[in-house]
Amino acid sequence: MSYFNIVAQSSESTVVTEYKPQAKRSEAYQSEAELEREFIRLLQELGYERLAIHKETDLIANLRTQLEKLNDYRFTDGEWQRFWNEVLANSNSGILEKTRLIQEDYVQVLRRDSGESKNIQLIDKKNIHNNRLQVINQYVIGMENGAKHDNRYDVTVLV
Repeated sequence: MSYFNIVAQSSESTVVTEYKPQAKRSEAYQSEAELEREFIRLLQELGYERLAIHKETDLIANLRTQLEKLNDYRFTDGEWQRFWNEVLANSNSGILEKTRLIQEDYVQVLRRDSGESKNIQLIDKKNIHNNRLQVINQYVIGMENGAKHDNRYDVTVLV
């Protein structure tokens, strides 16, 4: 017997997922790599796009691309550098401020090359279907990249 779980609901649409209980549980050992592959496969079935990103520069480039799509706006290189340095990767902001940026202050002002201002959404909270869901794995950032410690992130979900 299967049933549906509501994932997201608005006045315009409802997203549901069907749950089917597993008929048989595996008794065999699964390696970490096998678990990761299965988890990513399941996320892809749910609509997550699989990306091959292993470097910070590629991650930042993907963020730029996704923000351009979400806002239907193309940053110039100068605008992107300012927005990245002053808003997204502001060295004066800690983890709490950066979390607040996404949760509460998700519309930020871009100072355009012309001197005009433009509002940039970091995430669309009114119509969540405008956001893209992506998954990567084996993202590594080490001390040689400026991290305080060597870090490896196995499966990472990007919104």
